[in-house]
Amino acid sequence: CVADRISLINHLNRIYGYKDYLEIGTRNKSDMHNRIDAKSRTSVDPDPKAGADYCVTSDEFFANNSKKFDLIFIDGLHTGEQVYRDIDGALEALNPGGVVLLHDLNPPTAFHAREHYEVDGDFPAWNGTSWQGYARHRAESPNLEMYVVDVDWGVGFVRPGRQICYPKVVSDYGDLERDRVSILNLITVRDFLRRHPSKRLKRSAWDPLLSRF
Repeated sequence: CVADRISLINHLNRIYGYKDYLEIGTRNKSDMHNRIDAKSRTSVDPDPKAGADYCVTSDEFFANNSKKFDLIFIDGLHTGEQVYRDIDGALEALNPGGVVLLHDLNPPTAFHAREHYEVDGDFPAWNGTSWQGYARHRAESPNLEMYVVDVDWGVGFVRPGRQICYPKVVSDYGDLERDRVSILNLITVRDFLRRHPSKRLKRSAWDPLLSRF
């Protein structure tokens, strides 16, 4: 078992008995179905090549959606403004006790956090400005529980709850570089597992990983 976004999703699905999974931003629907352990899987992506259940933008999907989900994973358009709206849309579509996870919230360099994916005809590693949308909620939303797990480019965790907000909205990468831990509320994989320990199994598939973090 390798610590990444998929293993975090499946860990939460298993210990909380989540059954209804929604993925915003699906490059390959068959890959999602093969890797995500959930009874019901719904995918959204405006690119027809992705083969998603809903070939629409996340804004369109949330505006017309009436279904509720247990776990929603956001990995769509990597801009701060879109991620901010996607968090709001996901929270509206969340079942009581559910959670929202997000990808690409901890860009290691300013280059990774650039606004555009393409660079001189190539597509190097890219996290975009996703972190900005998350950081805005960190400053504006005391009614949420929010943190980022320091793994796989930064996996964000959001659900209704309480938090001490970051004192200001930040959008410059220099701010993130200077105060990354506080802005993101960055935690380790070990901390994540302490917050969400296995309850149903005598031995978690995560146990062999603990010594690595």
